Amino acid sequence: GLALLFCRIGGCLLFAPGLSSPRVPVQGWLFAAPAPTAALSPLLLGEMTKVLAGLPRAQHVFLILSETLAGSAIGLMARFFLVGLQFAATAASNFIGLSGIPGVPLEEGDTGSPLATLVSSAAVMMIFVMGLHIELLKALIESYQVIVPGAGLPMKALAANLTTAAAETTMLALRLAAPFLVYGVIVNFALGIGNRFAQQLSVYHATTGVVILGGFLLLYVMWMDWMLAFTGAYQAWLVEGGF
Repeated sequence: GLALLFCRIGGCLLFAPGLSSPRVPVQGWLFAAPAPTAALSPLLLGEMTKVLAGLPRAQHVFLILSETLAGSAIGLMARFFLVGLQFAATAASNFIGLSGIPGVPLEEGDTGSPLATLVSSAAVMMIFVMGLHIELLKALIESYQVIVPGAGLPMKALAANLTTAAAETTMLALRLAAPFLVYGVIVNFALGIGNRFAQQLSVYHATTGVVILGGFLLLYVMWMDWMLAFTGAYQAWLVEGGF
């Protein structure tokens, strides 16, 4: 029973924001996953024991696979929000002229823009500070009432929830990147007009620093709205959405 609880909870933590970072070593993840499993076992172990008693041992392997997939789906939906935020930050970097500057990857294995690294690190910190990782554990507890162990995976419901989460995070990324898109269009249009009047001068290269400075000022103005929009959408999904 504890092993099956570990499969769903560990599968969720495998993709959940924060602990799924490549900067967290595998040993740390293996030590962190049993802690919530032991903490939630008084609430869930009795029902899991009844399920195991009513199933033949030949089906235990399939039960391990289904529990791991169910937990991974929940963690993957939570991961979509952080990926959407990183996409918005990467798009904003391109619009303000930071696309050619490599950053230090923290939440991903590949090198991204420094703005995406800054935003994703701040978002993970906000998740832990606001206690949203506890809400994720509550969602795991409630998932046992919908995805009953031994009853089979509701693949149609899982696919619908994954699609809905992907659509919500895509719209969130577009809303966050929209101000920088408008800024990039206006700036590039103004630079194009300026280059027509001063063709002997490379207006684009001469104004690169000013464009980046304007982008930083826009980020300074939008920073609180960015974090509130992300944490609000993530909290709304944990409390009202998902399963």
